[in-house]
Amino acid sequence: EPATLPPSERIIVLCDVGWISQLWGPIVIERSGGRVTIRDLLERIYAFFQTHLTAAEVEHISSLEPNNYGLLVDAYQRRTTQRRLGVLRDWEWREGMRRVDCLGDRRWWWGVWVTYNSDETWHLNLGFMN
Repeated sequence: EPATLPPSERIIVLCDVGWISQLWGPIVIERSGGRVTIRDLLERIYAFFQTHLTAAEVEHISSLEPNNYGLLVDAYQRRTTQRRLGVLRDWEWREGMRRVDCLGDRRWWWGVWVTYNSDETWHLNLGFMN
């Protein structure tokens, strides 16, 4: 199924989570000569948040607010130790922090909405809630 009507070969998604969009920019989903599907959209959003954080990113995020590092660690620990991962738990712990950990307690999908820009383009906004 196409993600939009009319179908689009390019969708830009902005995250409605504070500084995340400022740090990494938008999520861009493209399918040249085709149409972006709902599956493409969800897979790209998932891949975006599964990206590992570099040490420099963790340091930068920690410098933005005094309690950011603690919030990152809490989210990372919750993701890797409090879920039923079985044998994957140790592997996931060793893999380190990911962008999803920057969501903190905003782990629930709230939805998407469209913003129309003055240059006659549009983008989707991605919202999360706790």
